[in-house]
Amino acid sequence: MQKSDDKDYGLEALEEIMSVMDSGKVVVIFAGYSEPMKRVIASNEGFCRRVTKFFYFNDFNSGELAKILHIKMNNQVEDSLLYGFKLHSSCSIDAIASLIERETTEKQRKEMNGGLVDPMLVNARENLDLRLSFDCIDMDELRTITLEDLEASLGFLLRSDHRD
Repeated sequence: MQKSDDKDYGLEALEEIMSVMDSGKVVVIFAGYSEPMKRVIASNEGFCRRVTKFFYFNDFNSGELAKILHIKMNNQVEDSLLYGFKLHSSCSIDAIASLIERETTEKQRKEMNGGLVDPMLVNARENLDLRLSFDCIDMDELRTITLEDLEASLGFLLRSDHRD
C-alpha cells in the first residue's frame, strides 16, 4: 500500500518520457512482454496516444534456441563463465534442437524462451565439472561441453525452476 506522501514514480517517469516524445526529435522504443506492456501503455491516456507502432515477435523454436546456444559459445567474451570452453563435435545445432524439443515441454519453452540458453550453458559447464574425475589431465576434455552435459543441464534447470 502506498503512503499518501509517497510519489508514484512510475507515473512521474511516464510523464517525463512523454515530454521527450513530444519533441519529435527522438524515437523511443519500449520492449517487454506483451501483457505487462499493454498495461503500461494503457495506464495513461496521453501515453497511449503517443505510442503508435507495435511489433510482436514470436517465441523462439527449438532450432532457433540451438542456434543461439551455438552463437553464444562461438562468441564468448573474456569475462564469460564459459570463456575457453567449447562444444563437443556431437553438439550440432540439429542435435541440440532435438534435445531441447525432447527434454522440454512447449509450455516451458514458451515461458523461458531465449532465457533458456544462458542457464542451460552455465549448468552444462557445472555438470562437466561434476562429471570429470579429479585426475583428469586432458586439457581438451576439461574444456569440452558434451551433449550429455547439456541434457543434464536441462534436467537440472527445469526441475529447479519450474516445479508445479
